[in-house]
Amino acid sequence: MTELLAEKDLRTLMTFLEDARRAEPTAAMPWAVVDGLLDLVGCDHVGFTEFDIPRKVFLTEQFNEGGGVRTLDFDLDDPDLPYWKLWYDFLSCSYAIRTGDLNRVVMISDFYTLPALRSTPFYCELNQGNHLHRMVVSLPAPPGQARRILLDRETGSGFTERDRLLMQLLRPHLYEIYLDGQRRRNGVPRLTQRELQVLQLAAQGCSNATIARQLFVSIATVRKHMEHIFDRTGVRSRAAAAALVLPHLSVTDPH
Repeated sequence: MTELLAEKDLRTLMTFLEDARRAEPTAAMPWAVVDGLLDLVGCDHVGFTEFDIPRKVFLTEQFNEGGGVRTLDFDLDDPDLPYWKLWYDFLSCSYAIRTGDLNRVVMISDFYTLPALRSTPFYCELNQGNHLHRMVVSLPAPPGQARRILLDRETGSGFTERDRLLMQLLRPHLYEIYLDGQRRRNGVPRLTQRELQVLQLAAQGCSNATIARQLFVSIATVRKHMEHIFDRTGVRSRAAAAALVLPHLSVTDPH
């Protein structure tokens, strides 16, 4: 599938990720991600949403609507909203929840032709005329919640397999950028993914030798990671580093 991407595409991806990682964190997704995807993929709207399914609450609604229009809302509590009675039967919307598959990037066109789409209750009742083409990127979320990136095109051709591949490649990086932004907002020292893995294992009582075996690295490498962890946290014990960092990690952080 990577033959769909040119070398220029890969360079553009790397530049996008570098800018996103440097961006100021927000209570939602860094705006550099939402704004950047608008141009990177070629969309009319890009959004980041989180919702609590049992409570019927949109925890986060963050959108770049194009033309310089941004919106960011939290805790939109309206259990009578028509969305809640319609979203699960709209197949592209509920795919990740129904199947448990967070890895697949899905499009409306995977499930509906345009005539079939226009006849769905979701489309008819929620006035989805501006969302003929939507791509949904699911990210890990706590139990009972959903966390997604939405990319919309109002007119013209739908999203392509190249577009899907771009988002498939970006997906794990975007989740890491989101988590890192939340840690930074909470004042948690910035650790690499491997350093977090070492610290999590150390907090479970694993010795350096055990950590090395589990991560397929040398004991010397584990020691070096611990030195970096101590330098970045400003503490000198595993217990103190774990107490400072681990409580702020999402329960859905990848291991």
